[in-house]
Amino acid sequence: MRNFKKFRPMRSRTFRSLLLVAGVFLFTAALAPKANAQNVLVYFNFEDVAPNVGTYDHAADVQGAPDFNPGGGLVTSTLTDSFVGAGTGTVAGTTVNRTFNDIDTSTLRALGLRTTPLDNGNYIQFSFNASAFSNMSLTFACNTSGNGFNLATLSYSTDGGGSFTDIASQPLIQGGGFNTVTFANLPSAIDHQSDVILRLTFTGGTSNGNNLQTIIDNIQLTGVPEPTTVAGGLLGVLGLCWHQRRRLIRSVRFRRT
Repeated sequence: MRNFKKFRPMRSRTFRSLLLVAGVFLFTAALAPKANAQNVLVYFNFEDVAPNVGTYDHAADVQGAPDFNPGGGLVTSTLTDSFVGAGTGTVAGTTVNRTFNDIDTSTLRALGLRTTPLDNGNYIQFSFNASAFSNMSLTFACNTSGNGFNLATLSYSTDGGGSFTDIASQPLIQGGGFNTVTFANLPSAIDHQSDVILRLTFTGGTSNGNNLQTIIDNIQLTGVPEPTTVAGGLLGVLGLCWHQRRRLIRSVRFRRT
């Protein structure tokens, strides 16, 4: 008479193996970024330099070293500009367009820009690595006086600054405090590029003095992490599951013969 008890351990091991594979799937899915989740890639909050004409915080805040700011960006970057002399400076900032988890709450500082007619056409820009990101958008807070800049034009370069392509222009609302300026759905030409430069060029300034009439704060570049790595991991787990299934079936057939 066949002893059915001999097969119970195999069925038990099979069940445990399937549970293990299912657990791996659940764990991998938990770690995978959501396909539509927006993440802050680059973030400038200008908080690390005291108010002064001619200087400002050029470094982006990041989640890792050296800032360890949960509200910082995922990649490092440095802001540069074409203004000369007293054309820039650190001034009072705002909470408008700050990231939710930004821990720099003891001060509110921003980047001030001089806006005389000679300053029209000057820009601020930053470079970053977008190899693992797509579907990007750029936002920033802006407060501009009646004779400050009234237009910002966004352009990009993917060849290290050798050439720039205009994306769009947005009006800068004059008076009334800080407003959020949005450049949504940046061109797919910058997706997955390792050396992207985004440049904001300002025009329309009519100031007659050296006052910093246009104020920029809390620049955010957001985007979607590329799911390639996650997809590759899931395919690997699927292949392991299929291989384990075939091995278990062969093992059970062998024990029964």
